[in-house]
Amino acid sequence: RQMNKFLEGAKQCRYTMFHPVNGFDAVKWEKKGSPAFCVLILLAFFLTNVFDQVLTGFIFNSYNPDKISVFLITMGGFAIVYTANWAVSSLMFTEGEARNIFIVLCYALVPYTVFELVYILATNFSNNELIAFLSAIRLIGLGWSGVILLFGMFYVHQVGFGKTIVNLFLTVIGILIILFLLLLTFSLVQQIYTFLFTIYNEIVFRL
Repeated sequence: RQMNKFLEGAKQCRYTMFHPVNGFDAVKWEKKGSPAFCVLILLAFFLTNVFDQVLTGFIFNSYNPDKISVFLITMGGFAIVYTANWAVSSLMFTEGEARNIFIVLCYALVPYTVFELVYILATNFSNNELIAFLSAIRLIGLGWSGVILLFGMFYVHQVGFGKTIVNLFLTVIGILIILFLLLLTFSLVQQIYTFLFTIYNEIVFRL
């Protein structure tokens, strides 16, 4: 039974990519879409970003091993976006349920993930002269993801187009607030750790 739900979720996702109006309407009112399949989408999104760093063609690879971990950027970033949109939607009293918001955000990752994989593969058989073509591949994926996100938020929250834009704008503000609070918390924890470590050294030194 669980496998059937998973397969139905895959079919619903594929259908929604090309028919976002009917697709998200079914997600909203008929409870279609599988959260379990969405977890698989998240995993694919994470792995794609890993592949982007290690498998992208040498002349197109600007990977810096000193930057923040891929897991933190992808999964942490998704969690922040989800939390921000859920909080904003609650304050705006929209009809978007937590389950539907999760499905919309995951579905919006599909075009980006697919086209990014195509980009990674293409970079291994291309040179600098094809950089415009490769950039177009990425832009198509990002644009398609943006369209899916817009339609998804419009249908699951059941608000007008203008309020959907406001919802997304406030979500961005919410993301910035969450990042600021996380940075503040990290700084505070670091200062407390330094303070306690200093006290510990003083005690050990005097003993």
